[in-house]
Amino acid sequence: MPFRKHIHIAILDTDLPVPTIYAHRGLYSTQFRHLLRAAAATINPAYELHTTAFDVVGGHLPAYASLSQHSSTSTPRATSTHTAAAEDTTLNPLSIPITAILITGSSAAAYDSTKPWIPPLITFLQTVHSQYQGVRLFGSCFGHQILARALLELHTAGQQPYVSVEPAPHGKEVGLKSVVLTPEFTGAFPGAFPHRQNIQLDEQGAKGTEGRWEWNIQMIHGDHVRVCRPLPAGWCVVGASEECAVQGLYDPGRVLTYQGHFEFDAEVNRETCVEFGRREGWKAEDVERWVQAIGADDEGSDAVGAAEVVVRFFAGEDDHHGDGAALLGGGVGVLGVGDGSGAGKYGEEKTGWGWNWLKLLRWKDD
Repeated sequence: MPFRKHIHIAILDTDLPVPTIYAHRGLYSTQFRHLLRAAAATINPAYELHTTAFDVVGGHLPAYASLSQHSSTSTPRATSTHTAAAEDTTLNPLSIPITAILITGSSAAAYDSTKPWIPPLITFLQTVHSQYQGVRLFGSCFGHQILARALLELHTAGQQPYVSVEPAPHGKEVGLKSVVLTPEFTGAFPGAFPHRQNIQLDEQGAKGTEGRWEWNIQMIHGDHVRVCRPLPAGWCVVGASEECAVQGLYDPGRVLTYQGHFEFDAEVNRETCVEFGRREGWKAEDVERWVQAIGADDEGSDAVGAAEVVVRFFAGEDDHHGDGAALLGGGVGVLGVGDGSGAGKYGEEKTGWGWNWLKLLRWKDD
């Protein structure tokens, strides 16, 4: 009998879309739901996504009792999502334990202590990460930064935090930007990044040449995550753009983040940029330049491929590798902390911002 894999995603709305977008597209949670469901249908018809939206700014967070108690470290780990018979079409989504949490973007700064909803959100994410091993965490833009703060910006006696979330030294990054992806990240999702690294275009539209994969993703952010010391074993950087060294973070089976907005098409990013410029008093010439960088349409965007990786992550497709530390060659050591280089997964030398720790650690001073 065929089975469906039911994935219940709690989407934490941390802001409202700008009025012109909200008027005909609704909340960010609604936009994510449409995009991720479409991606799931493309990847595997057996994947059935359910979403529940939470107004985090209004103080609404998922109840811990609603979260999956399944440990993602047990065998097989891929069963962290709920399965039910295909004919179970009347299944109540609220009866399915939450197996994934998605944090949306926000105009707020992740380090803004004046926002009363941010400290409870950080506590919630820390609790979920430490006590609910069957729940996967994903964040986009602000979501990326708040997860970095909650899980890696920890101040322990005698040690500096792994990362710092702060204003980007090079200013705002806005527009459709190219992100060079790290082999540690792409190697975890062979379904999205086939090993035929000599092809120019894969099924999801991500370019790949000579061992490198690239995504073109819409950006609009003024803060960034700065790496202060080598990340914990298992963690890796997703990729880097010319203007931002940490375009996402990945901890196999637990955490995935993107700095960019794969959920934004050109219209959403353009309207957001114009409205933010009006609210914040950005220079007209800057707004015009950024609108040009956003583009008039979605030609060249790899948003679909980025969305499909998120679905694969939520579905547990990265679990087939087994232990994350083994996948990443033992974590910190393979990343070449001593000399800023190291052997890649397939033998290539690691170069560039995404996996060169010395460059990452010096990024603020460049």
